[in-house]
Amino acid sequence: MPFGSLCHKFGDMRMLITGATRGLGRATARAAGRRGAEVLVTGRDPEAVARVAAEVGGQGHVLDLADPAAVRAAVPELGAVDVVAANAGLQIRGGPTTTVDGVEETLAVNVLGHVALVDALLAGPRPPSRVAFLGSTTHDPATPTGTPAPVESPDLGALARGELTTSGPQRYATTKLHCTALAGAYAREHPEVHWSCFDPGLMPGTGLARTYGPVARLLWATVLRGVAVLPFASTPARSGDALARVLLDDPAPGASGAVVDWRLRPGVVSARAADPAFGDAVLAAARGLVAV
Repeated sequence: MPFGSLCHKFGDMRMLITGATRGLGRATARAAGRRGAEVLVTGRDPEAVARVAAEVGGQGHVLDLADPAAVRAAVPELGAVDVVAANAGLQIRGGPTTTVDGVEETLAVNVLGHVALVDALLAGPRPPSRVAFLGSTTHDPATPTGTPAPVESPDLGALARGELTTSGPQRYATTKLHCTALAGAYAREHPEVHWSCFDPGLMPGTGLARTYGPVARLLWATVLRGVAVLPFASTPARSGDALARVLLDDPAPGASGAVVDWRLRPGVVSARAADPAFGDAVLAAARGLVAV
C-alpha cells in the first residue's frame, strides 16, 4: 500500500517535529494531527511541549537541540519515528551567543542538533522514511531578500567558534545554506529515505524575531503580518499545512534532495547549495563537531 494511503487510512504514521511549540512547528503539528498522524511534539520548554502535545492529541518530548549528547540520549525514548520535520531554528540579534559546549548557538540549533537527531534515528532499528529540513530563500545570495549573503565556506569549525560571520541575520542565512545542502547530501548517502528541504516563505508573526528588541518584535507580530499577501510571503498556518503535506502526501512533492516551497513548488537552490562536494563537506564537518 502506498505511503500516503497508510497515513490517511490507518492514522498510525508518527511525525516528529522539532521546535513544535510555536510558529511554523505548532502549525505543522496541527496540520499533521488533522491528517491522522500521531505527532511527537518536541521543544526545550517542558510546559510548552506538554501544552501543544495536549492541544494536538500527540506526545510531548523535551529535546534540546543545542546539546547533541542530550539529543542522542533522548532518541531511544521517542520510539519509532516515521517522518521528521527538522523545523526548529534560531535567528539571534547582535553578536554570537554560545551553547554550554561553547558552540555558536545558531549553528548548534539550526544545523548540528538536527544532524545529531537524524543520524541517531537512522542508526535505530526503524529509520524514518522521510525527513524535511527547514530552508530559506535567504541562503541564496542571487535572490534579493534584504539579508546579508551567507558565508559559503564549509569550515563549520570556524563558524562554531563565532568566526567568519558578521551579524545574526548572516549567521541565520548561513545555516539555511547548510540545511539546503544537507538535504542533497543525505539523499545521496541514504537513497532509501526521501529527503526534502522546505522553504516556508517569509512568515511574520512567528517566534523568529524573539531575540530582537521590543519595537522589532511588535512590528513582526503585528504590522508586518500584512505582507503575507505578497508572492514571497506566507502564514504559519499555510506553510504548516504545506510542510505536513511534504512529509505525508503520496507521492511526495518533489524529488528526494530537492527544495519544496510553501506553494508545493520547486524552491530556490543556490549554486553553492547544489554543489555535491559542498553538501558532503558540510555533512562531514557537522558530524565531526557533533562527535566532539
